[in-house]
Amino acid sequence: MERLRLVCSQEKKPNPGAAILAAACEGGLRLPSCRAPLAALLAPLVLAGLVLPGTARAWGAEGHRIIALVAEQLLDARTRASLRQIAGEQSLEDIGLWMDRERDSLRQTLPGSPRWHFDNRPVCAASAGLERYCADGQCASRVYARYLARLADRSLPPAERLEALRIVSHLIGDAHQPLHAADHDDRGGNQIDVRIGRRGRPQPLHAAWDRDFVKFEVRGSSAQDYAAQLVAAHRQQAASLARGDFRVWIGESYQIAREFGYARLPGFACATSFHDVVRLPPEYVDGARAIVRERLARAGIRLAAVLRATL
Repeated sequence: MERLRLVCSQEKKPNPGAAILAAACEGGLRLPSCRAPLAALLAPLVLAGLVLPGTARAWGAEGHRIIALVAEQLLDARTRASLRQIAGEQSLEDIGLWMDRERDSLRQTLPGSPRWHFDNRPVCAASAGLERYCADGQCASRVYARYLARLADRSLPPAERLEALRIVSHLIGDAHQPLHAADHDDRGGNQIDVRIGRRGRPQPLHAAWDRDFVKFEVRGSSAQDYAAQLVAAHRQQAASLARGDFRVWIGESYQIAREFGYARLPGFACATSFHDVVRLPPEYVDGARAIVRERLARAGIRLAAVLRATL
């Protein structure tokens, strides 16, 4: 019953999360709710032509690469020129992956940076504010705002703006991974071991969202081809999907984590923790793939919009 109360609570009384959830549903994404079976998540995507061919850390390298490739296709000539002034010949892929590739060294040069990749907002306490889970400012939402301002400051040396560009680009990607926006005292699902299929090796739930669901979705396509498919499928919606800001975008991810990522785990309840390996049923994997597809597309569209507006 506790699990059901978690999923249904959004419909019992209005709250600010309802607006964020509505934004997450624009363009065909349907989150499971009390009244809608899991099939409702997939059906509109199929009807809209968003199930793409060739497919039966936040995002691993492949996810961040796809986000960058989507964004690159949506940049105008002026923004491309501004990027070259700051980053030289570095690709947007390399820029977006820098925080992960340099994670160990950044522990020394940017103290606290390992915590910048996520907001640990309690999944069972939707009303919790930043002052509760980010009191010291060392979380994605706070850091993003600081570095976006630095990226926009044309008086700063190019090296400082490049660092800001790398951080802003990466955090936009991270904010669209649902388990980088929520926590159940388990490090965003890193302490829940899951198994995909009967023979899959146990691994953290967080890792499945970072890598496995992306690989399942992209399988059969190159990152370049898959990104092009995402752009083609979302081009007419791009302007509306680019609206909002980081708070709204990471709020979407929180709602997805709350209503699907955690709530649809077999045996999940707010008052309990997992001790055994959880086998993810096929409907969970299929639903996660549909969500990953939409989140990668939105992250790329929004990264492009931020760069166009800021550079």
